[in-house]
Amino acid sequence: MFLSSVDSIFFKSRAECFSNSKLHALDRYWSITNSHPMHKQMHEIIENILISRGEKTIKQSRLDLVRNFERSLSISNPLGRFSAKIISLISCFVIPKANQTNL
Repeated sequence: MFLSSVDSIFFKSRAECFSNSKLHALDRYWSITNSHPMHKQMHEIIENILISRGEKTIKQSRLDLVRNFERSLSISNPLGRFSAKIISLISCFVIPKANQTNL
């Protein structure tokens, strides 16, 4: 069951009166309790209002976090491998000397 066009227009007109903090709270709520097609439709309305106001939705924030994480991994991989090789070389020289002194 979906919202009728009259109900959808009514909900959108009511939601447009809400503050940004209230819309973000509703965005969080509907992203968690998104179990019914009507809930999905209401969540889409909330997301569209936030986007039209220039705010970021939870989906957009999560995508930004994932993109930043992927960028940081792609930058750190060669540097991480290089530092791991240096650490392994140092540990090869330090650990055997420590073991020999304990004998």
